[in-house]
Amino acid sequence: MLKFCVTMLQQKVFVRGGQKEEEPLEMVVYNQGMFKTELCNKWQETGTCPYGDHCQFAHGIGELRPVIRHPRYKTEVCRMVLAGVVCPYGHRCHFRHALTEQEKAMSQPKPRSMKLER
Repeated sequence: MLKFCVTMLQQKVFVRGGQKEEEPLEMVVYNQGMFKTELCNKWQETGTCPYGDHCQFAHGIGELRPVIRHPRYKTEVCRMVLAGVVCPYGHRCHFRHALTEQEKAMSQPKPRSMKLER
């Protein structure tokens, strides 16, 4: 029988907002990882899961946990998308896949001028 243990890692983070403009606030953040932050595919499809209570995914909305993301999460465009290639990470990619009109224009291949010979 396998037993899973989820540990909460503690990390100190410094953010702006202290009493003085240049003084950062110290905050303690607990890293839960991605445990129970997505619904279990097997449970969604069949209503059961072979991992039962040991599943790393949520079995229902009530088990879902919030995801704590970095403040810059999905603020920059995925390089794969900019290159016109399908990103292998899909919705789990940490970068933005939606392009603005300006970014679309930048990622379009530029027409090349051809020199015609007579």
